[in-house]
Amino acid sequence: MEIINIGTDIEEVSRFENLDTKVLNRLFTEEELKYSGTKKNKAEHLAVRYCAKEAVFKALPFDKIAFKKIQVINDKSGAPIVTVKDKRAKDLCFKISLSHTKNFAQAVVLVYKK
Repeated sequence: MEIINIGTDIEEVSRFENLDTKVLNRLFTEEELKYSGTKKNKAEHLAVRYCAKEAVFKALPFDKIAFKKIQVINDKSGAPIVTVKDKRAKDLCFKISLSHTKNFAQAVVLVYKK
């Protein structure tokens, strides 16, 4: 395993409480919006996914990628998984940890090659 980089981000949940549809659709995939929309505190789940995208963006070995091309969903066990829909990321793997409270959301990602 070759470690490429790490990334982290922290955000205030309140920033995600009243986002309009245009902004939500620019930042999040349909799957992310659907998942977050099923949760009691939607803003916490949006904030933590935004943190994850920002952490991934910071850790990628290239720049200029739309946030919608970075997707954070959960596997069957509930663990978060990252997919980057860009040919430059085809050989990259991601390990991510998410955490959120009522007020803050945080993510850390490790980007590596197998």
